Amino acid sequence: AEIVETHIRDLILDGEIKVGERLPTEKELCEQFGVSSVTAREALKGLEVLGLIEKRKGKGGGIFVSQAKSDAVKIPLYNFLQSRNVTSRHLTELRLILEPAAVKKAISEITPYEIKELERNVHYCKQKIEKITGTFTEKDFFEIEEKNVEFHRLIAEATHNPILAITIDYVMDFLFTYKKKILVPDIKFTKKTIFISRFYPIYLQQFFFIFDLSFLWFKVCKIRHVLRYV
Repeated sequence: AEIVETHIRDLILDGEIKVGERLPTEKELCEQFGVSSVTAREALKGLEVLGLIEKRKGKGGGIFVSQAKSDAVKIPLYNFLQSRNVTSRHLTELRLILEPAAVKKAISEITPYEIKELERNVHYCKQKIEKITGTFTEKDFFEIEEKNVEFHRLIAEATHNPILAITIDYVMDFLFTYKKKILVPDIKFTKKTIFISRFYPIYLQQFFFIFDLSFLWFKVCKIRHVLRYV
């Protein structure tokens, strides 16, 4: 099963089989590789777990190459980390290493549209808090926390480095899972988080235009200035 799975996986990852293309049926795979139906089924199951293929039912159904989804890696990785007694402290330490580097990289890569996306994120959270007149519920708290996670993902994506972006995405997602277990609604904590976040688009935007005006000045000053706000 591993040989069949590896062969098909390599064809997909090398682009020889494109997203949306139909794969041979289970019976055809048995004939092609000279294996049993059980072996072919196990190989297809492995590819499905990896998020590389999907099975469609009904008319026009079959086995198709799918667009790879991050959850196909994220969920097994999360289970693996839990088995290694990874804690929120470990994730926070990693975040503190990665995020300053991401902000510095985003300064030279971020687009005006991405700055607007950050601003929209912060504006949404501010409005959400302002509308809360009674009890700050758990639903309110975690809804804003989800937007906070999105905020950090937006900065990571603004680096235009897919490896850095997906790494921070995983770290923030895992941290959010831990937060759901240990945090309680705290309006002061949330307001402080949003207050700090609102400065990011401002300084990223400033540096974006400074970069256009003076590349050398930008390179000399950017790291020292940004680290004051990270």
